[in-house]
Amino acid sequence: MPFVASIFTSPVKSLALDQPKSVTVGHSGIVEDRRFHLVDVEGRLLTQRQNGRLVQVQSLYFPDTEILSLCFPDGQRVDGLISLGDSVVTVIWGRHVPGREVNGPWNEALSDFCGSWVRLVKTDSAGESFDEYPVSVLSQGSLDLLKSRVNGGPMLEGRRFRPTFLLEGCSAHEEDFWLGSVIKIGPDLRIRLVSPDPRCAVTTLDPDTGERDIDVPKLLLSYRPNLRTAYFGVYGSVESAGVVSLGDTVDLIEKPVL
Repeated sequence: MPFVASIFTSPVKSLALDQPKSVTVGHSGIVEDRRFHLVDVEGRLLTQRQNGRLVQVQSLYFPDTEILSLCFPDGQRVDGLISLGDSVVTVIWGRHVPGREVNGPWNEALSDFCGSWVRLVKTDSAGESFDEYPVSVLSQGSLDLLKSRVNGGPMLEGRRFRPTFLLEGCSAHEEDFWLGSVIKIGPDLRIRLVSPDPRCAVTTLDPDTGERDIDVPKLLLSYRPNLRTAYFGVYGSVESAGVVSLGDTVDLIEKPVL
């Protein structure tokens, strides 16, 4: 039976991933996941697509105390109490997401690290910084098949694809056949799988360094041809909230309508 092998989160969109053992998932995804995002001098969303090195920065956020910590690869650590400034609206995958600019030392540290003007933004509501849908699911079986196509290249692992949940116990691309269905993860969480997950240039980056090392979309298209784009894993929307822990089983409770 499929089960949850890894959970991936990050308080700040595009920074290094955490791998918690248990999370609470609401209708906007994992609670406080991607609560913050970055914008450039023109107010546009800044992600690994523009600066792959962002993945080298680790973030810690404590919502009960509003403490945010950023750890940089040179050992620099920037901590402090969140103070909110001007209201801003960021376009994220066609959605206009309202938030507040975060005042404090993080902006200067991020700008120095990126070599350009960067500002940290906290969304007004939790769970607003996702891409197309709040949950993404990928199976280890799909990843293993992709890895088998690499000859002498880098080792591919789940972090490169930044899914919400990485599942064990599935055949390769089994998750594709769940599209349109509802899956239950753990005791309460129910997710309707609604779309294949399109893969972009972020998957070409080493998840530790952010350096470009392999053309993953091209590799996917070599054995999964598609006229639109390279797909890998699936997106979902949350129908019923719940707590998910490592090892929780995944049950198909509503089959797709054919």
